[in-house]
Amino acid sequence: MTGRLEQQAEALHHVVTELVKKYQFRDRQAICCHGISVSQYYALATLDESGKLSMGDLAKHLYLTVSTMTRIIDQLVARNLVHRWADPDDHRVCHVEFTEQGRSLLEKIGGELLETEKEILSKIKPQDRETLIFALKELAKAVDQWMAKGRRHCVWSVSTMGE
Repeated sequence: MTGRLEQQAEALHHVVTELVKKYQFRDRQAICCHGISVSQYYALATLDESGKLSMGDLAKHLYLTVSTMTRIIDQLVARNLVHRWADPDDHRVCHVEFTEQGRSLLEKIGGELLETEKEILSKIKPQDRETLIFALKELAKAVDQWMAKGRRHCVWSVSTMGE
């Protein structure tokens, strides 16, 4: 049984790694032509899903540090895509939400990405599409459960890599 699980783990690792690489390049090509980074797009998409968030909560949603999130949001504020303000009760906390310009850009990029998803799904047999979507949701839930147990690998900083 362990041998089979190990083979499946290796196959899953290979398939997911290849899929993630392809999607990252697809996303980069589709998003960056609009003048924002993939990380900035993900921040906008998270605000779309969750509404107004604190910088800390937004960073948690994107698995980033608050300092990294701050740099991303600084760029979006400069382009008038999001609005950031200090919490009136605790000035150490900042909140972020869309501007109309940010929502408009997100809708445009999202529409383009949805068109590519439809084109990709059209290559898969109609009867297999729901099974694929179900399996991916189950995989995402399993990853969430794994992460909820605090199982995270160390994060390397640029200064420690290669030492």
